[in-house]
Amino acid sequence: MSQNSRIDGDGARTKDSSSSIPSHAKKILLTALIGNERLDMPAAVTDLASTVVFTPDVETFLPTPLKMTESASALWACIGLFASAICRERHNTEAPKKIAVDVYSATLMLCSVFLFTIDGKQLAKSPAGPRAVHLDKGHIRETYRGLVSNIYKTADGRYFHTHGSLNATPTLTMLGLPHHRPDLEGNIEGCKDIYRAAVAERDSVSLEAEANERWLQPGVICRAVEEYAATPHGKLNIEESLYAIYKTHEQQSRTPWPPSRTPGAPLAGIKVLDLTKVIAGPTITRVLALMGADVLRVSTNTQPEAVPFIADGQIGKRDTDINLKTPQGKAQFESLLQQADVVVSSYRPGVFERMGLGRNWVHELARRRGKGVVYCRENCYGWSGEWSGRAGYQQISDCVTGAAWEQGRFLGLDEPVMPLLPNSDSQTGLTGGIAIMQALLRRSQEGGSYNVDVSLNQLNNWLIRKVGLHDQQAQASLRALHPDFLPRHDTGFFELCPMVMEATKKSNGTGSGQLWDRARFTKADIRWGKEGEVAEYLDWRRIVSAESESGNEMVFDFSSASCMPGSDEAKWLTS
Repeated sequence: MSQNSRIDGDGARTKDSSSSIPSHAKKILLTALIGNERLDMPAAVTDLASTVVFTPDVETFLPTPLKMTESASALWACIGLFASAICRERHNTEAPKKIAVDVYSATLMLCSVFLFTIDGKQLAKSPAGPRAVHLDKGHIRETYRGLVSNIYKTADGRYFHTHGSLNATPTLTMLGLPHHRPDLEGNIEGCKDIYRAAVAERDSVSLEAEANERWLQPGVICRAVEEYAATPHGKLNIEESLYAIYKTHEQQSRTPWPPSRTPGAPLAGIKVLDLTKVIAGPTITRVLALMGADVLRVSTNTQPEAVPFIADGQIGKRDTDINLKTPQGKAQFESLLQQADVVVSSYRPGVFERMGLGRNWVHELARRRGKGVVYCRENCYGWSGEWSGRAGYQQISDCVTGAAWEQGRFLGLDEPVMPLLPNSDSQTGLTGGIAIMQALLRRSQEGGSYNVDVSLNQLNNWLIRKVGLHDQQAQASLRALHPDFLPRHDTGFFELCPMVMEATKKSNGTGSGQLWDRARFTKADIRWGKEGEVAEYLDWRRIVSAESESGNEMVFDFSSASCMPGSDEAKWLTS
């Protein structure tokens, strides 16, 4: 612990110096976000930066060199600032005197998908689990198939992240392994031993090429930060901004905000078509739902879902089942597009184009109806460079950009280790929410339609290069705070997050009584096949709040709780 630290009554480390979480978060907000010229944030947002307050004033506490709590808190502050700007424009509300971000809730949001429980259990092991089994068409619930997604060492001494996506069969075929091993259910080390042996026989460069080019599966060599920057893709990718907004159909008239019966909700009446899966994309649309938007997710019962994450990602949304490969499904989809204000897609490039439902067609429909649309696409590798079309997930981005190597070195290891929590996923989701709010604000003022690009790599590059790592003194303090936290390169994703949560609960330095205060959670009825079923989950409404001189607050709330895919009709709530 540094000499300037002290322990408050709850056990949290607090300090008045510039190394506190609020100090770092405010600096990130001012320099890496609203002060970032490439993001071109409007004066209605930047002029109110002085109203932002981050509480409580505690030192950073997560065992990582990455400024996760600080950057997430700064992104939430941006969400609050854009919400205020939109409310002032469309509802003529007064400017806030304070926008407050709870840094503890912002931290917990990074592992929000693991905090959704029914009867104290995560979805798969809860009473609703049997009703969700049909969503796991790729059988990732099987220990053996799930652990193909992990870091293993190759024949040439490199570390490689294999990945089974939502269906591990192609990756298992590539490795020459059986598709199922029911005899190894629950045997984590036994499964890892099989993959250690299989990957150890392969050369890293050829394995990366085969996974991505032959089997179209995620898979990547774990590269150091500068090693990635030296690749042809990396050279282009690190030049991309945190997010990009491109105006199209510039002659389109400005689009007024829709009528709203909820004047405090920034995005009330905005219709969002959600074409996302897993964590980053669903987080984008959940942010929009929190701001009051009508979010309708399109799922299909012919495709697998990420069951461990889906329940939390569905909060605030409705979900309709449409098979886009059928003429009837395409007609339903286009009917929804006719009224949509926002479309968010996390499918790899080309998927919707091959069905005749791509981004350019969405913009053409918007031009014909005379009202602009915001189309946001999210991927792993970014949108510049030869790898932009590759499939990927958070682990892939963390490994290719160098984040995993930075985590390993922080722990004193000469190997990459997965960074904590679904961090780059979650923060990419926040970034997408900010960019869409900015594009909607421009649509109302300038007219036109807009493309928004975000990616996991853009987030990781920003976090490593623009935000920067904790200094060596802070890193040493964090290691001393968590002496027993030592994951390795092949510590799996579903092993790591519980380790992180346990570490924060054990450490006095985090003020765990505040971090894990049950007041940060809420309960609500859910729609997962049984009437009256209740879930408990992190209350996102507590993360950011805004207060005006008159005491009025903006409304950040969800219109509904979590629902099973296919629970709703293919229509908007209002015409």
